[in-house]
Amino acid sequence: MNTLKQKIAAAIPNHLVFLDLVTDKHNARVKIVVDGAQAVDLNTTTAIAREVNNLELLTNDFPNGVQLEVTSPGIDAPLVHPLQYEKNIGRTIKVYPFGKNEPVVVELTHVNDSGFEGKASSGESIAFQYDQIESAKVEIKF
Repeated sequence: MNTLKQKIAAAIPNHLVFLDLVTDKHNARVKIVVDGAQAVDLNTTTAIAREVNNLELLTNDFPNGVQLEVTSPGIDAPLVHPLQYEKNIGRTIKVYPFGKNEPVVVELTHVNDSGFEGKASSGESIAFQYDQIESAKVEIKF
């Protein structure tokens, strides 16, 4: 039997990546987080919410109704999918490797399915495997 997460993932358009599902049964809230190579706009999130509602995917878990939010990750959200790294090539990211106290700051230069490379301020190229890092975030500059 499909879990709720699998059913919702199947309802997400192919050009997007399903990142997370957060449910709060106590407050009858569901948050679906998606991302794509292009910015995710309001029309897209609205269409996903309609599709989830039309398929009645939340009816069993929330028979009295639910507050549904479909969103893209915030600017300060960690990168969790290779597509997110790819769309941030050329930007500076802070990488938090497992077992290190300080982040490694690199300009993202290359991405593949198993990891990514970045250039440190010293010019050194550093490679990371996704399973070797705790998290990575785009460094926000104003």
